[in-house]
Amino acid sequence: RCVQETDTGLHGYSKKEQDSSSSFEKDFAIETKKIKLSSATYKRVKEVQPSISSEEESLGEVNEEVSDSSMISVEELILSKLPKNKKQLHKLLEKVETRISTCKELFIQQQYENKINKSKISDYSVPIYADIQVFDWKKLAQEQQRIGGRVFDVIMMDPPWQLSTSQPSRGVAIAYDSLADDIISRMPINIMSTDGFIFIWAINAKYAIACKLIEYWGYKLVDEITWVKKTVNGKIAKGHGFYLQHAKESCLVGVKGRVDDKINKNIACDVIFSERRGQSQKPEEIYEYIEELMPNGYYLEVFGRRNNLRSKWVTIGNEI
Repeated sequence: RCVQETDTGLHGYSKKEQDSSSSFEKDFAIETKKIKLSSATYKRVKEVQPSISSEEESLGEVNEEVSDSSMISVEELILSKLPKNKKQLHKLLEKVETRISTCKELFIQQQYENKINKSKISDYSVPIYADIQVFDWKKLAQEQQRIGGRVFDVIMMDPPWQLSTSQPSRGVAIAYDSLADDIISRMPINIMSTDGFIFIWAINAKYAIACKLIEYWGYKLVDEITWVKKTVNGKIAKGHGFYLQHAKESCLVGVKGRVDDKINKNIACDVIFSERRGQSQKPEEIYEYIEELMPNGYYLEVFGRRNNLRSKWVTIGNEI
């Protein structure tokens, strides 16, 4: 009884199962192709099967041809392509040597390009990999005073502002950790400069906080630089915003102490039109503005990244 209730379709089963040859033959054809039976084995299997209709026999012949064509193993395929005499062997060796030579040239070219890319980072930049929450700011100020005779003339920062917890990035994927306002305010920026400027990049939601930080660190808000972002096609690059789409960023400028005898006034426009770069990467023009405004100064960038490293700048950040 168990044999009769089993749905396999072999001899000795119920008549009903033997009649359902169509379903069996489809499964049989699939299995035959899958395990790649040889022609002889396939014929032996056919001899023990029930009678097959002409249409099914046709299907079996197609499967047999497929099976025969796939019988060539990988080893046989490789052996078939090997040289049959010395002349063919020499030609093969020449091809191998040519290929090796080409690979060597590509490798040398890649190494040369990598060297050029690395050389773009000036030897006169001073990167400091650090977490600003535990960084020894006092020691840096002391070393700068000892080596340069004064602390920094210009400080620029692009704080990783933390937005509301309900919509921390407003649907925009950010690739860095953000910091709360109180953590940013704990940085002793006031001891890093006595006479100079501060440049703080501020998003719309943190504009008021940035103004307070400028005053908190002993500076007076005196100016603002607007960066209008463009696409590679020269169009305005629209971004995300809460009420309106943002296509610009603001950099607030503060000053403290005596700077009139060290600066160049009216050096550039307060609007920068330039292409949008990588995430949180600021325009090259801002560095040119600063260096022209305060020539031969000591420059410090906080929350900098590797793509921000610049000659004669000290850059602090945990993404360098």
